[in-house]
Amino acid sequence: MASITPFKENTMSFSLFLLLLTPLFLLFLIRKYFKSEKNLPPGPRPWPIIGNLHQVGKNPHVTTAILAQEHGPLISLHLGTQILIVASSPEAAMGILKTQDRFLSSRFVPNAFHCSYLPHTLIWSLDCNENWKSLRRLCRTEMFSVNALEFQSSLREEKLAQMIDFLCSKSGQVVNIEEVVFTTMFNTLSNIIFGKDFLDLKDQRGTAGGLKEKLMKILENGLAPNISDFFPILQRLDLQGLRKQALKHMEEVYDSWVGMINERRSAATAYKEQCFLDRLIQNGFSNEQINILALVIKSFLLFFLK
Repeated sequence: MASITPFKENTMSFSLFLLLLTPLFLLFLIRKYFKSEKNLPPGPRPWPIIGNLHQVGKNPHVTTAILAQEHGPLISLHLGTQILIVASSPEAAMGILKTQDRFLSSRFVPNAFHCSYLPHTLIWSLDCNENWKSLRRLCRTEMFSVNALEFQSSLREEKLAQMIDFLCSKSGQVVNIEEVVFTTMFNTLSNIIFGKDFLDLKDQRGTAGGLKEKLMKILENGLAPNISDFFPILQRLDLQGLRKQALKHMEEVYDSWVGMINERRSAATAYKEQCFLDRLIQNGFSNEQINILALVIKSFLLFFLK
């Protein structure tokens, strides 16, 4: 009994200490993250700790449109410890995207996408560094320039003809138009980047070994409400496991084309018609850089089609 009593007393003392420390910790958070910010646009008054999270709901675009009617075309919301500025008029959007674009060009990267590939991405770049500029320059020249788009016109016509032929062969049958359009556009991009189709129009689910499902899961992990995004102090913990899941699905998607990348590297001059992948290899891009660029382009196609 003599040895147990001191243990109980120490436990009670530690519990009392935590009880006294908790209000101080909450006060620290409130003072640090919810003190009045200068030069912020108007917005609804945030609650302690959670900010305006309780007001966002399942349809943020509807919520912000309603709040804009009350607070104006440029509003601020506190999502946990993060501040979100919403522009809901053409003039406000112009100020962000054009007038002040140099100062507001950094990107918010969801915690689910924080990984070793992050420095190589085009869309989720933290800043406009030299790597981002060289990648942007190459994409603009080889994929989006007038000459590149004209060169790709025959490919687009070919894929459109394949889609029409497929739909004609299904006359009188029920067809999932969304899947057909997605497969056609996905294969068009795949040919531009890799010189090869990845999906089959005859596969009604358009999975190609689960490729589409894996891309969808990556998007879902990135778009899911994540406590690590609202409270960066918790980022390393990955409490919801979203970063771990996203990285797992990324690696699975990369496996779909890593063999193709290595084949192109070993026989770069064997192909008469070069694709964007060849240009990336010729410019010294690593597999990691190629992987994340292809993933971002294909994921955003899926996002916009959904």
